[in-house]
Amino acid sequence: MDSSVCSIVQLRALVGLIGDAAQAIEKQLSTSKSTKELPADPELRASIYTIEAASAQLCNLVARPSDSLVNKFMAFFEPACLQVALSNRIPDILQGSSHGVHVSELGRRTGVDQAKLGRVLRLLATKHVFQEVSPDTFANNHLSSQLVSTDPLCSFGLHITDECFKAASVLSDTLNDPRLTASTAPHDSAFSKYFGIKGTLFDYYAGSSPDQVKRATRFGPSMIGWGAAIEADAVINDFPWDKLKKGSIVCDVGGGIGNISIQLAKRYPAIRLVLQDLPEQLGAAENKIWPERCPEAMIEKRVSFVPLDFFTESPKKRCDIYFVKNVLHDWSDGDCIKILKSVKIAMTIKSRLLIHEFIVQPAYRVPEAEANFTQAPEPLLPNYGDGRIRQYAMDINMMTLLNSRERTLEDFIQLGDAAGLQFVKLWETAEMGLVEFVLQDEQVVTSM
Repeated sequence: MDSSVCSIVQLRALVGLIGDAAQAIEKQLSTSKSTKELPADPELRASIYTIEAASAQLCNLVARPSDSLVNKFMAFFEPACLQVALSNRIPDILQGSSHGVHVSELGRRTGVDQAKLGRVLRLLATKHVFQEVSPDTFANNHLSSQLVSTDPLCSFGLHITDECFKAASVLSDTLNDPRLTASTAPHDSAFSKYFGIKGTLFDYYAGSSPDQVKRATRFGPSMIGWGAAIEADAVINDFPWDKLKKGSIVCDVGGGIGNISIQLAKRYPAIRLVLQDLPEQLGAAENKIWPERCPEAMIEKRVSFVPLDFFTESPKKRCDIYFVKNVLHDWSDGDCIKILKSVKIAMTIKSRLLIHEFIVQPAYRVPEAEANFTQAPEPLLPNYGDGRIRQYAMDINMMTLLNSRERTLEDFIQLGDAAGLQFVKLWETAEMGLVEFVLQDEQVVTSM
């Protein structure tokens, strides 16, 4: 078929997908003011992914290649401008001002040259963050209003546009350095190279300089903002926790302060929980976070806090579920196998390991009979392209910060196999996945 005919066919198909997805969202919007207020369900997620993916694919199909490429070359100016806006708390200043604030007032309150600040905000408004309501006068819109300093998403924005953005500027230098290119050591990362440290990201956060303390302090809230953005808590609904027997023990391995465990405790009071992490994290969880957010679980003694270094010791033995969220993506394959082996030692034949992380999908289409995951409808890229770009961006971010990675399902299966664990099933939970394992060489209990 002629290439121009192929383009027309693809254009019509993409427009059709956008129209169908828009109708599905419109139907749900009839009872809500915005997609933010809609209940998270697979149909809504798929419709949003489809519109994001098809719109980007459509633009790249019809625009001149030079236009598309130049736009990609210059895309880094957007996070640079976001850093200016966030570090000067522009969303906070604009909050509550429906008529907007003139750049002269913004300049007076921030100390930034008003003319330059106006140009920064105009680029962002052109990218649909903020709105220019009259000459040199800016107001919040539905995007920028989520970037006030009290919103954890603001902390995540600062984390990404500051240390991540700066470290990424030397990623090419790091990958092209013969001494560093093949290394999987975290101290050989682009982050370590940019900030001139001999240790890792976590060593840097443990430092005492004002910049280190500032960045370390906002890292925790930033992860809350990130989790909310990717619907990490969809695992509360998308896995059948209610099918567990009363009194089943769920061990949250490396769970930090226990954001997911708190939600499990609230939703499923029949479950008992064990939260395990390093003592500093557990101290904050037991003495501050849980008494504030889930005191009933502590009063009813449904949660226990047990210190753990998963490189030197195993989690609490004989739990029914071992839940490991966003731990493995911090580490090399060798370290991941050590972590998984430590969990295996604690498991029984009835135990299940659930690894909750991004599951990176290939950009080529897998035959449906061989696919363990949902693929986007043609002619979209099977991994939804721009609709699910966050997992690929985070993969590069992990490379940049820690010399680590996000993984494919096959990667996880191989890690499990090396640790003596048998793959059972992939549960799709919003943008992330839940990879289920049991002990190897044992009779596999039917998956829930």
